[in-house]
Amino acid sequence: MDLPNLTIVPLLVNFLVLVFLLNVVLFRPIRNALKERQARLDAQTADISLMETQGQGLDSEIKDKLAAARREGAGARETLKDEGAAAEASLLEEVKREVDLEWSRVEKKIKQDVAQARKALGTQAQSFAQLLASKILGRELS
Repeated sequence: MDLPNLTIVPLLVNFLVLVFLLNVVLFRPIRNALKERQARLDAQTADISLMETQGQGLDSEIKDKLAAARREGAGARETLKDEGAAAEASLLEEVKREVDLEWSRVEKKIKQDVAQARKALGTQAQSFAQLLASKILGRELS
């Protein structure tokens, strides 16, 4: 019975040496690789959350700048619209003055032409009336 007890000691020593060697050669490098991988994942997760935070900040900054640019554009559009309306009113006023001036010239010319036509017709009407009266009476009027 002593014999089986003696074989257990070398088996136990062999098992412990094997566990030690497996730990040194296999388990420890695997655990180190897993720790390094976890550390890289943690670092990348932190970088991702930092970038997301920065991205949200940039997004809100871009939206603010876009809103400011739209407000500025709307203000510029209103300013240009007001300037255009003022220029239009000025041009219309100038055209109205020119039309009024031209109308007064044309009206003056028409009045002069009518006066000349009346004068010409007045002298012609006198001679035409004398001619008509002499034809009706059949003799010359003096």
